[in-house]
Amino acid sequence: MSYPPSTPTERALWNAVVDGVRAAGASDRAGFEAAVSRLRRLPRPWADQVLDHTAELLAEELGPPGSVHWPLPVPSGAGLAPWARADPTLPTFLSRRNHARPAATPGDPEETTRRLLLITHLALVAQVGVGAFLDVALVGAARSSRPASGLVPHCRLGR
Repeated sequence: MSYPPSTPTERALWNAVVDGVRAAGASDRAGFEAAVSRLRRLPRPWADQVLDHTAELLAEELGPPGSVHWPLPVPSGAGLAPWARADPTLPTFLSRRNHARPAATPGDPEETTRRLLLITHLALVAQVGVGAFLDVALVGAARSSRPASGLVPHCRLGR
């Protein structure tokens, strides 16, 4: 399935996540932090929901529901730097459906960082790219309620 993001903000989210996953996989901390910074400028709670849904879809890729056991081993040679290794708090982001958790504070860098680290970790474990999973998450977000994501003038596409 290919879903080209239709708004500038959807493209900004897509590019930031892909860039962040690549940066973490290449041990590029500055690149990863730049991606987190770009994600933090996107509308809330829409961006958090898309990131959470992307992580859920990646977790489903690892096996049938309920089969994800933490910690997940990153394949050898994945290049994930020690600063990017998944921490024990990340599984709380796997499913909004299983338990209630408070919404992230808008602009909270730790929440956004954890979401992107979780996506990175799951993508490396599943040995898949995140693009198609982001496409599906964006389609789901568009169906649930269209955010004002096309109305954010400060979002830059790509780098």
